Amino acid sequence: SAAPIAALGDWAVVQRGYTTGANDFFYLDQQTIEQWGIETEFRRPLLKSLRGARSLRLTAADCRHEVLGIPADAHLAGTAVAAYVTWGESRGIPERPTCAGRNPWYALPAQPAAALVLAKGVWQRHFAPVVAGELAVDQQIYRIELAEGVSPGVAAGLLNSAWFALACELGGRVNLGEGVLWLANYELSKILLPDPRALDESARRELSTLFEAVAGRPVVDMPQALARPEQVALDEMIFELVGLPAADRTAARSALLDCLAGRRLRARRPGPREGE
Repeated sequence: SAAPIAALGDWAVVQRGYTTGANDFFYLDQQTIEQWGIETEFRRPLLKSLRGARSLRLTAADCRHEVLGIPADAHLAGTAVAAYVTWGESRGIPERPTCAGRNPWYALPAQPAAALVLAKGVWQRHFAPVVAGELAVDQQIYRIELAEGVSPGVAAGLLNSAWFALACELGGRVNLGEGVLWLANYELSKILLPDPRALDESARRELSTLFEAVAGRPVVDMPQALARPEQVALDEMIFELVGLPAADRTAARSALLDCLAGRRLRARRPGPREGE
């Protein structure tokens, strides 16, 4: 039966990741970490993009970079990171516009742990991975912080559905010639979904179980995913919860496929796009 409907922004905060002003300084690869000996307490795993993600569960092992995380009140005397900061100052990084607005310039704001993440730019894969651990994310990724009482499994069931993907396609923007679907946080926040806070325990458990089945398969392009029995089962439950008549569900899936195909036609070149 149909459930109460609410905007995503009513039960979750959609927050863009870091805009550092100097990714070449703040984003650390293994070579830089080893070269400077930057201490563990001053860095965190970083997701720069979801392009290489193959699973709906992401951990630190999926991060190829780390981000410099120095608290504003940290005492750096005698640390290896102090030498790295001095080197950054010698390169004029504190004078860059975004950096100049911080005090101290090298202290990025803390990112609370996110339950899930979404790509800002979508090519053909609509997916919202669950995040295990405290991973920082770049501004090409949105962090989803859930309201109290909303479980990651239930939220993931909603955000990995064809219903949500279609709403993204209809609510986002496509730049001429590129074919990428760009989603602003306010656009995502307005998307209407079954209100997870209003679902009974049985529905929450079923939604989480259906998500688990979908998460057991690798992430693929949406046209391929829509044909999987696990995805069909999840989508049918969401369609039921939003009160979409059975006769309209095929049309909804077709509309989603049409949107994806239309963006492929608009693209100047094939292949994955920024943000995936």
